[in-house]
Amino acid sequence: MTEKVWRVSAVVACVQSPDGGRVAVLHLDQDVPVILVGTAASVWNRLDGTRTETELIEELASEYATEASAIHGDVMGLIRDLSSSGMITSSPRQWTL
Repeated sequence: MTEKVWRVSAVVACVQSPDGGRVAVLHLDQDVPVILVGTAASVWNRLDGTRTETELIEELASEYATEASAIHGDVMGLIRDLSSSGMITSSPRQWTL
């Protein structure tokens, strides 16, 4: 079984507030940074290439005391947006049984 893990692209610079609640992200080929706040910043801060999409969503659901199914669409939408703009890249995480 294979599931994607996500990491920040090598052509991205970012700065976060001390509490991690705001992140300014700049793709080095673009002129305008993206500012992520609150839950979007929480997602960004977990895109380190170690968590599968499922693990990421389950962690966030636990942190925000909600069901994974309730946030799945929003989290995957943000991941799609960040991916399509080149901010993050994916790689497969192989599972062995």
